[in-house]
Amino acid sequence: MYSYHFREWLSFFYFYCIFGWCFESTYVSFKERHLTNRGFLKGPWLPLYGSGAILVLWLTLPFQETPVLVYVVGALGATVLEYVTGETMVRLFRVRYWDYSSQKLQYRGHICLSSTIAWGFLSLLMVYVVHKPVEQFIFWMHEEAVAVLTFGITVCMVHDFSSAFREAMDLRAMLIQAEQLCAELEQRAAEKKRLLEAAAVFAKAAVEERLEERRERAERSKEQLLLKLEAEICQLQDRQEQLKERVEEKAARLLLGNPGSRFMTALDNAGEIRERIQKRRKK
Repeated sequence: MYSYHFREWLSFFYFYCIFGWCFESTYVSFKERHLTNRGFLKGPWLPLYGSGAILVLWLTLPFQETPVLVYVVGALGATVLEYVTGETMVRLFRVRYWDYSSQKLQYRGHICLSSTIAWGFLSLLMVYVVHKPVEQFIFWMHEEAVAVLTFGITVCMVHDFSSAFREAMDLRAMLIQAEQLCAELEQRAAEKKRLLEAAAVFAKAAVEERLEERRERAERSKEQLLLKLEAEICQLQDRQEQLKERVEEKAARLLLGNPGSRFMTALDNAGEIRERIQKRRKK
């Protein structure tokens, strides 16, 4: 059972990618009460499930005579994969696709104890119940049919991934731009506060020293600087609103397909944006 060729491993990978998408999308669709296409890609496949299944099988099949080892090795292997995948996507795309931050005994929102426990039981289910019929089904199919299907799915998935990767990088650029705009707005607000404080101190000193002319000049200068700062703040806010609209358009599928996702930048209002997208689609 453990001695598979590369093509067979690839067939298993695609099968579990598609099965995982069917399971996850059905579960989330019922939970959210509307059809939901889960995952990073647009097609009916979730590579995380396929990768997790292959990793679990590769790690646990040598220990299939010992269920305890299957549970422990499977739970640890799947947890490591979940953490590495989550951390990579956050660092690369500035987006968290799932979040366990509200769970007890979690680490960085990527993994948690309850998830690890579940991975262990899923490993037992995979090794002793699920995989044997899957293996028989793949071996039952004609070799040429498997080769054609594998090639076709590979082409479709590579195209899907390249398209999704470009979209994710475009969204990342927008999120970085949004972060820079937030920093600029904070800087202008701080400058305005310092200007008002300095003007108040100067005006008080001028009144005490009866330097009315100097006070009036300083007041005019303050007004000019305030007008300039407020104009810059308005421009930055307009740019921020325009950017939010572009982010809504670009992130619509991501936010609706991954209800627990959020942005890992200063623009951390994915929930608000998700609600606006849902309301707009209902109209």
